Amino acid sequence: MGLPETSQRSRVPWALAVAVGLSSGLAGYVIHAARVNRIPKQVVQVKRLTDMPGDEETPAISPDGNAVAFVAGSGGKKQIWVKVAITHDDADHYAPRWSADSRSLIYFASGAIWEIPATGGAANRLVDALASGDLSHAGKTLAYFRQRDGAVELMAGDRPVVKLTAGETYSNVRWSPDDKKIAYLQNTHLMVVSTSGGEPVKAASMAVQGFAWSPDNSGLVVSTHGELWFVPRVEGRSPWQLTFGESSYESPDIDSAGNVAVSRGIVDSSESDIVMISGLKW
Repeated sequence: MGLPETSQRSRVPWALAVAVGLSSGLAGYVIHAARVNRIPKQVVQVKRLTDMPGDEETPAISPDGNAVAFVAGSGGKKQIWVKVAITHDDADHYAPRWSADSRSLIYFASGAIWEIPATGGAANRLVDALASGDLSHAGKTLAYFRQRDGAVELMAGDRPVVKLTAGETYSNVRWSPDDKKIAYLQNTHLMVVSTSGGEPVKAASMAVQGFAWSPDNSGLVVSTHGELWFVPRVEGRSPWQLTFGESSYESPDIDSAGNVAVSRGIVDSSESDIVMISGLKW
């Protein structure tokens, strides 16, 4: 499932200078994708969004659909990019997430979650944290992990949602589209908990690298072993595979129309780029 590569990867992500919408006239290519044991196969379109040396990781689509933020190297450090690098300090930056109005982003760096304008500028330290966070869809409630009294707490603003066991690795916090649940990774286990409290539930038996909620709240698209799967939140339905092929796909994000931005491992290369996949069905 390869994409014809350019002869030289430039330093500027050319495709992010335009809207991310999959409009007519795009020079894409197709990958075959289908639910496991289901016929016919789907034909989906993939558009390459970045063309840079090195790795481009953890894409995040703005709520207005006009931009994609991601992580890529600059000056020897991992920086946040939106068309161009918007962070420049001497630290590694991770996991950009957008505000509801698409005017700013949050990211994790140096043991804290920071907020920065989407056009760049001075970053504001929001809170000390153990990993990256996420902003709610309805407002600016920040979900994140903190260490408190020998335990780890998943927070929603200033309110603890659940107390978790210390000594595990927690990451990838994501609000559900209706802001009633929060999903996260505990090591490689995909967990979901109600924002009103209660015990977290393991949502999938597979080892998960990254994930995103479907816009209709029916389940989650997860990356596992380089492929995308759909994990339904409906009792009695099993996960099914969405992508097949030689390329690997990690850290999905999904817009309101169901387009999926992912970091794609390039065939016969140690580099990765950001692509947008349209046409996946779940």
